[in-house]
Amino acid sequence: MTRSRGTYHETLTYLYGLQYRGIKYGLRNIRALLTVCGHPERQFPSVHIAGTNGKGSTSSFLASILQEAGYRTGLYTSPHLVNFTERIRINGIEIPEERLVQYAREMRGSFERTHATFFEATTCIAFRYFADERISVGVIETGLGGRLDATNTLTPMVSVITNVAMDHMEYLGSTLRAIAREKAGIIKRGVPVVTASTSSEVLAVLQSAAGRRQSPLYHVRELIDARVEGIRGGCAVVRFRDTAWRIPSVVLGHPGVHQVSNAALAVSALAVAAGRHRLNHMNGAAVARGLRNVVRNTGLGGRLQTISHKGVRITMDVAHNPDGMRILAETLSSRRKAYPLAVFGIVRDKDAGAVLDELRRIVSEVIAVRPKTERARDSREIVSVAAERGILAVDGGSVQNGLKMALRLLSRGYPRSRRRLLVAGSHYLVGEAVQFFQKSTIHKNS
Repeated sequence: MTRSRGTYHETLTYLYGLQYRGIKYGLRNIRALLTVCGHPERQFPSVHIAGTNGKGSTSSFLASILQEAGYRTGLYTSPHLVNFTERIRINGIEIPEERLVQYAREMRGSFERTHATFFEATTCIAFRYFADERISVGVIETGLGGRLDATNTLTPMVSVITNVAMDHMEYLGSTLRAIAREKAGIIKRGVPVVTASTSSEVLAVLQSAAGRRQSPLYHVRELIDARVEGIRGGCAVVRFRDTAWRIPSVVLGHPGVHQVSNAALAVSALAVAAGRHRLNHMNGAAVARGLRNVVRNTGLGGRLQTISHKGVRITMDVAHNPDGMRILAETLSSRRKAYPLAVFGIVRDKDAGAVLDELRRIVSEVIAVRPKTERARDSREIVSVAAERGILAVDGGSVQNGLKMALRLLSRGYPRSRRRLLVAGSHYLVGEAVQFFQKSTIHKNS
């Protein structure tokens, strides 16, 4: 290992070590850190995104469109799948390892004095990098909630709330209304907000928050008409109408009809931002290219990502809460493809039973696994929860062992036409699966 590579791994060890401080729900630390750094969050225009599901896809659509329009675009998302540097990108390129090492070294004293958490430190590094690189605009995704999330130090051009569902109840509240209030916390005085939420209860909370802050609130369906003209390779072919830009019919780069809502939300948010700020380079052709080239431009994976391995068709998705798994089940059911097996793993703060209830709609048997994170729910516990619901499940142990078990069972017990595997649940699970298949391919080709 080279010295620089070793230093990078030492930096990651230090940053991951900050996780023992847990989640500090508040803005005091991040404000102190950003003050020391000269307030980098004030040095670039931004779009701020919160929501229960769809944040990553909406953020990637936004960043891809801006990039195609010629803007130097920063993208901050979490968590990553494989590499930490995936979280911080400019025009799709991950932050160089040496820059991450530099920022962590320079700010370590401040991290220690403020007892910064992992996410606070990471957010400060991202904002500093974006400011130093003089990005044209930053697309910033919240980590958890909104009101007291470390990213909520921004004053964006427009705020975006994808949807609100039951998740992270131990931090955000036990009711939909309480969770909606936390998401609505990203709404800034006078800054417009765009949402795709369809819940009347959630919309009432957002309307109240926007009214108090004198912020215009728009629903995506008021701004744009998105019509699905067909499906091509699992991706929706969409025609967008009622925008200032003449957007040609486009095949979305993320598969699944549910991505139409995320794409429409991204286009609507940029339309609102363009009406108040100078986005002179935006046009319909750039919008279409951004929607089509989203994966290439941003590198976002784990959303109905499909690969083939040893004769098995594998679909991977980060559906990690009941609402996300419901959407995944509906999407896969519409394709009328049977999945004999699913490798499933989840973290402790998720409602495993409710997620399994959705998963059972599309798979015959579950192989429960435990990803490599302290937050992971034990695979034996998942088997027990499944048994209580009459779901056939076996303990696969580690992600690697579970994947090997699934591939072995499919290759021996099913005809080639039925060798389909679903890998769904935690980002940690999908990240390990991506690495597993990448290594298997390398070994096969070496």
